[in-house]
Amino acid sequence: MSTGPRNYRSRQLRLRWHLAGPLFRLLAQAGVVAVAAVVGFAFLSIGNVINETAASVLVAVVFGVATVLQLRQAQRRQYTVGLLMNLQSTLTLSAADLWMAQRIAAHREIDDEVPAEDMQHVIALLDYYEFLSALAFRGFVEIPLLIDLRGGAMTRCYDLCRSYITKCRAEIGSELYVGLETFVDEYARHVKHRILTPVAAPPDMLDGAAPTTAG
Repeated sequence: MSTGPRNYRSRQLRLRWHLAGPLFRLLAQAGVVAVAAVVGFAFLSIGNVINETAASVLVAVVFGVATVLQLRQAQRRQYTVGLLMNLQSTLTLSAADLWMAQRIAAHREIDDEVPAEDMQHVIALLDYYEFLSALAFRGFVEIPLLIDLRGGAMTRCYDLCRSYITKCRAEIGSELYVGLETFVDEYARHVKHRILTPVAAPPDMLDGAAPTTAG
């Protein structure tokens, strides 16, 4: 499919934007609003219709938008936690999550030997992870929170199901679980970046000084 790589790249870019620090995203969005406000201010100045009241309104709009953005972030975080709690509170998902955790611990790949009654666990979990990934691409969930709380489990589940997914794609279509695949790829990139990012040493470890101890 010709649009596949384009869609994949688009999903990558959306994930990376949402993986940026909340402060960075807030500043970037507030910057866009500020630029729009300045343009509006300049337009009004050119038309000689600017006054103190209009200037106050523009400032209020900027701060109002910033407040709305912060509120949306808090709502996304709460919504994300609720979605993840479904994995424990919903009977079907809870059973599937437990079954998959046992399978992951035993390093048992999902293949044709899995009994038909157990495949319902595989399908339920993969479908839910695909659902979470789709929400992530659209910015409806807090992606850093999703990655921290569930990224590892989603990745291990996908890795264990690779052969099964490949077989299903050959029979059903290449877009099957492609959202989850993109999320897993970005999770791996995120973890690699976090590992390679140097961590500052504590002050008492600088210049070869021995760490201090209490007492």
